[in-house]
Amino acid sequence: MARVQSVDILRGATIILMIVVNNPGNWALRWAPLRHAVWNGLTLTDLVFPLFLFVMGVSMYFSLSRGGFKLSWKMLRRVLLLIFLGLLLNWGSAALWAHTYSLDTLRFTGVLQRFALCFALTALIVCLLPRKSVPWIALILLVGYSVALLLGNGYAYSPENIIARVDNALIPAKHLYNDNGIDPEGILSTIPSLSHTLIGFMFGELIAKHRNRELMTRAIIGIATGVLISIWLPINKKIWSPSFVLVACGIGALLLGLLYYLTDEKKIWKNAGFFKSFGTNAIYCYVVSHIVGWGFIICGFQRLFAAANSAWISFLYSLVVVMVVWLTVLPLYKKNIYIKV
Repeated sequence: MARVQSVDILRGATIILMIVVNNPGNWALRWAPLRHAVWNGLTLTDLVFPLFLFVMGVSMYFSLSRGGFKLSWKMLRRVLLLIFLGLLLNWGSAALWAHTYSLDTLRFTGVLQRFALCFALTALIVCLLPRKSVPWIALILLVGYSVALLLGNGYAYSPENIIARVDNALIPAKHLYNDNGIDPEGILSTIPSLSHTLIGFMFGELIAKHRNRELMTRAIIGIATGVLISIWLPINKKIWSPSFVLVACGIGALLLGLLYYLTDEKKIWKNAGFFKSFGTNAIYCYVVSHIVGWGFIICGFQRLFAAANSAWISFLYSLVVVMVVWLTVLPLYKKNIYIKV
């Protein structure tokens, strides 16, 4: 099965945006769209992680269908490698910012760890259960999580939140991120993230079957439903609220549908190599962006941009990191080398 250009482009654009928001020249000088919402609400930055997770679900349909929807040891290797890389990046960040090399306070959770869990659970569901059950499983997960939030003080920005209480019961607090007691990549909020990935998987099937009009219609319905239920369950990325799942997946599907129309269907946009170079080796680019960012901080290069005391210069630094990562991935893209993680 040939690569779907729109999926690679959307994944590439997402990882580029992720590099930008993770590498400002000055953390105090960021434009509002490049900051996370403090609590309830939605910014451009809040869409980065969910878009990546959504695209992973889309891609899983293509990869698993090629393998006949059968589990393999290669999947387990991918899960373990993602967890290892996530822990390694956490350790490196702690060494850089907190000057601690001890594993006693190593954060166990994180972005790549959530990717690993959602990949593993999605693979188990779609390979072992009838695929017609996938929408129902995604719905049950969201409804169950909604009930837990409503009954467990789930919108309190405090350690009293059920998410904080469950996470702390399962993982020692010293191994969790602490945002008013809440870890945004904790265990309990992995439940709606799994639903998020399953929704991406379902949209991947629509793309594979060339049902783009249906995809766009469902995307709009998802956004509208998410906005409607946000009256009772506010949009909140840090707890991955059900309304956030529906809105983020809807936006991801709309972008995917538009890109599919422009690239795979009508061939209007034929030159998207810059985005595809990132999209075909996304995890590689994510890891390398951390290494480049750490190197720039250690050698003092970032301080040159921070000293300018300008949001524009801070943003320029982010673009420099993007370009350096691009220079490392470009040879891989030109030689059709895909680093499988």
